[in-house]
Amino acid sequence: MDDELKFFQEWWKILRKYWNPPEKKNESKQAIEFWHGLSKECMALHKKYESNQLFEPFALRMVVELIAEIERRSVELYK
Repeated sequence: MDDELKFFQEWWKILRKYWNPPEKKNESKQAIEFWHGLSKECMALHKKYESNQLFEPFALRMVVELIAEIERRSVELYK
């Protein structure tokens, strides 16, 4: 249960940090760093829970969903 709590605390921090994404088509250095940073932090979060075989599939799904949500938000912001 402690793993799950820590996971969601970190997951929420990433969501808040990346809540205002640049346009997905934006290829500026800052935008590229934004998307790279999001991917890097999500991969690191998932990696922390790889050894927990029971929780790992859920953690992977939540990390993928987090990236997808930020991408959806990017599309909505720049319609």
